[in-house]
Amino acid sequence: MDRDLDLEGISRTIREVIEDMGLRFYDFDYNDVSRTLRVYIDKEKGGVTIGDCQKASNTISRKLDEDDLMNFPYTLEVSSPGVERILKKPEHYAWAVGNLVEIDTGREKIRGYLRGTKKNGVVVSSGNGEKIIHYASIKRANVIEE
Repeated sequence: MDRDLDLEGISRTIREVIEDMGLRFYDFDYNDVSRTLRVYIDKEKGGVTIGDCQKASNTISRKLDEDDLMNFPYTLEVSSPGVERILKKPEHYAWAVGNLVEIDTGREKIRGYLRGTKKNGVVVSSGNGEKIIHYASIKRANVIEE
């Protein structure tokens, strides 16, 4: 990873820019090899448009340059997390309550409706009843389009 890259500062800056635009910061990741910064945005109501992504991209790029947070050539990609979005953080799971999800714990794949969140995990309802799955045991999770 680029030694001088402040991912926490970049995340904070991106979140501020996105929220100032009336959008929701969903997540971001940075690929050190390709030097690609991917930012995922969402809206409380309605879907993210191409115009939202373009405006966010321009604003984020300008702010990162002003604050000298990315002081080398990089690629910025801004998009929606998609319908079958990956769930990583507790707030992602809270957003997805009521949706069909697939959770891989490494030992089993659980497919069911996300019924709620708890301090340490999530509640999923499937044909086998409700099950609490601890965040620490989740290897990968995402929403499944019905």
